[in-house]
Amino acid sequence: MEAAWSIHHVNLPAHDVREAAAFYAAIFGMAEEPFQRPAGAGNFRSDAAALALFPQPGAASRGVNDGLHIVKPVPGFARDNALHHNPTIGGHVAITVPDLEAVKRRLDAAGVLYSDAGQYAMLGYRQIYLYDPSMNLIEVNQRVG
Repeated sequence: MEAAWSIHHVNLPAHDVREAAAFYAAIFGMAEEPFQRPAGAGNFRSDAAALALFPQPGAASRGVNDGLHIVKPVPGFARDNALHHNPTIGGHVAITVPDLEAVKRRLDAAGVLYSDAGQYAMLGYRQIYLYDPSMNLIEVNQRVG
């Protein structure tokens, strides 16, 4: 099994993204940066009213778009992106692994349903979504290229 994993981001839903972003900036001194949308991205909004990104300090050395994501929930997100899971509702944690294919093989062997989103929302990352046994949504991603 892979030994090197890390938390890439935490995704929190907010009905008013700008209000939530102002809260995190004012209370915790967090600095917001633009979300880096990859070419050929999936069907989702990444404007300031729909998504706020607060990268981890020194994030440039760790990865693109890591840190805290505040997103507006979109009920039709899964349908619009041909996924089984909706990462905009209920929040999720994203775990970066060195071998996403190995994780997928283990999920297949265990009979766990996952959505393979490919490279659609995170510049330089492949992503899958799944539920853990407690029905918490988990994103698993791998840096590519």
